Amino acid sequence: MRTALCDLLGIEYPILQGAMAHITDGKFAAAVSNAGALGVIQCGFDTPEYMREQIQICRSLTDKPFGVNLIMENDRIDEIADVCIEEGVQICTVSAGNPATIVPKLAEAGIKAIVLIPHARAAKKMEKLGAAAVVCEGLEGGGHIGSMTTLPLIAQVVEEVNIPVIAAGGIATGRGLLGALAMGCVGVQMGTVFLTSDECTVSDVYKQLIVDSKDNATVLSGVPGKKQVRCIKNPFTDGFWERYYAGVPEEELYDYCTGSIARAHNGDYEGGAFSAGMISPVIKEVKPVAKIVTDIMAEADAAWEDMKRIYG
Repeated sequence: MRTALCDLLGIEYPILQGAMAHITDGKFAAAVSNAGALGVIQCGFDTPEYMREQIQICRSLTDKPFGVNLIMENDRIDEIADVCIEEGVQICTVSAGNPATIVPKLAEAGIKAIVLIPHARAAKKMEKLGAAAVVCEGLEGGGHIGSMTTLPLIAQVVEEVNIPVIAAGGIATGRGLLGALAMGCVGVQMGTVFLTSDECTVSDVYKQLIVDSKDNATVLSGVPGKKQVRCIKNPFTDGFWERYYAGVPEEELYDYCTGSIARAHNGDYEGGAFSAGMISPVIKEVKPVAKIVTDIMAEADAAWEDMKRIYG
């Protein structure tokens, strides 16, 4: 199931691994790339020196394409972009904040910039600035979310741009991949399913929460109308909303959330913010990255054969 995304990025399968702050380092990205998808190194609020180290680690572990995520909220993002250029990185995903200053810089350096966008207007602007592709990330996804759901967002964006469109948010299976292709996308970005890989460095508690999740397992935390994060419902999220509805000042709410991501990574069920998407309940086991990717592609192939058999 080769698509235009595979040709654009030089990858075997039309899957991007979502960059997850403090998790998807060079070693992890290399494992995803070696599995045939596109591994992506997160940058979070890390330093240019750290990013150079992770790029070099990734390159030492794979000879396949990989990407680096640039978060515009990082105060040193211009320096990190320079590191990517100096290190010969071929692909960058760009997220959070306003990417208008970075995309032309990357494009001029010959780097394929793939920009996460919240609506069609942004997609059109990124196309004009030289983006190679856009990712439509719906609010079904884990972590920081936008205001639109995935399907309506895709439907609008594919009509407005001529560059490749990638779907994200609520996708963790081969059937989801096939659905995105049917909507006019060239591939998908997945995050939550990669959290449940053997290679992922988050705690076993984190992984098991996703595997054991049922029905409406996720909930938003964060002040409504501002940045919100989709997490597995737990005592931390309950505590946030108890404080919010009790009228606790925003500053105290932010203090309450401080450190919650790190606590989740370390397995603190009571106090951690376990970012995960609404698709979590369909993820049934922890397994190696390579098997996650091959299982997704096998399911997509099987679903395609079923459709041909049913609809001719």
